[in-house]
Amino acid sequence: MRHLIKNIGLGLLAMTLFASAKSKTLTLDEAIEVTLKHSPDVDISRFDFEKAIERSKFQKGYYLPRLDLSASAGRQGLDFKDQDELSGSTLLGNLSASQLIYDFGKTSGRISAADNEANALEASMHQFISNKILLVKARYYDVLKVKSFIDVNKENIKLQEAQLRRAKRYYESGIRTIIDVSDAKVRLNRAKLELNNSEYELKLRRAILEQTMGYVPYEGRYTLYHRKLALPNLSHNLPKVNTSFSQLEAFAYVHRYELKSSQYLLESSKSLVESEKGGYLPTLSLRGDYTAQDVDSDFITTTPQRQWQAGIGLTWNLFAGNQTDASVQEAKISSLKAASQMDDLRLLIKRQVIEASLGVQRTKDAVVLSESISKSSKKKFVQAQKRYENDLADYIELQEAQQGYINSLAELVNAYYDYYIAIAQLDFAVGR
Repeated sequence: MRHLIKNIGLGLLAMTLFASAKSKTLTLDEAIEVTLKHSPDVDISRFDFEKAIERSKFQKGYYLPRLDLSASAGRQGLDFKDQDELSGSTLLGNLSASQLIYDFGKTSGRISAADNEANALEASMHQFISNKILLVKARYYDVLKVKSFIDVNKENIKLQEAQLRRAKRYYESGIRTIIDVSDAKVRLNRAKLELNNSEYELKLRRAILEQTMGYVPYEGRYTLYHRKLALPNLSHNLPKVNTSFSQLEAFAYVHRYELKSSQYLLESSKSLVESEKGGYLPTLSLRGDYTAQDVDSDFITTTPQRQWQAGIGLTWNLFAGNQTDASVQEAKISSLKAASQMDDLRLLIKRQVIEASLGVQRTKDAVVLSESISKSSKKKFVQAQKRYENDLADYIELQEAQQGYINSLAELVNAYYDYYIAIAQLDFAVGR
């Protein structure tokens, strides 16, 4: 009984270890989720935004009261004419309070500029995430493309093996020469070499995807979700994009975070102009001080033990060596630069939308045409086989037809995944 329980326990343990070692399936959405959660460069972008929030809080602190406490202890000596020198210990405590009342836009301008800068960096963070998502999608489809290339290579090996068997049979029957057998062996080994290279390329593309994600999911024990392609019939499964260019362009101007960031930076620069203009005008503030002193008896008659003062202060810089003029002009130039950068960005976004839209149309046409070429190449290959079997065509014609068919399948796979990458680029271009 004890041995039976032990065997059952070992069996359960083996099943558990097998289940834990089993490869997981990683979908595209899961890959994006992993990237946003673990990628270090996404964290770096978020930290820049969080720093900007703290700078905004710092500027808002100028609107709040300021309290300062100071204390000192030591000895003091007084020497009056025709009197004995006085010396003794002193203990001084001072509490100061100040409150800004009005400074004609200097502080409010800085606060508004800091808030807009924080908003700009938040938009930049989201734009960086959009860039990252596009890159993950492209790398993900690159891996699937290589996996499909491997399937094409395996199909090529099957065809080459069949041709080698056929060449041997014909040679043994005296129909063909030994050179057909030798060439078939060479082509079979070349097909195996291409398969081997594709498998190494797959490992490299996976490593690039993991670097892009900034994390290795499931400790590397995963496979990408891959729907086996029904070659060569692929065009009827393509997702459709029917939105007009004008709609895509309008959508991009509203949703591209890069443009939102530029708009916030423009508003920030305008606020800084108003802040610098405040340097021409006075600053009003409320200030109060309370001081307490503890001195030796020799100083009681000459040193107050308690004193305070309160009042409204006005500070007005009447001339600063043209520094205020220079600061205002620099802020205005920065504002003009920010406006020009935003106009340039709008043109860039428009061009990106055009390129992405044309890319979707071009790759879709490439899939349709590549599919047609693949079907025609297969018919040509079948016809070449029959001609070869009936001694109407030589071995070279057969191999050219076979290689043309394999190449057409590879081109179709390439165009198919390029179409999905083009859709990802269009989503990025419009801010989707």
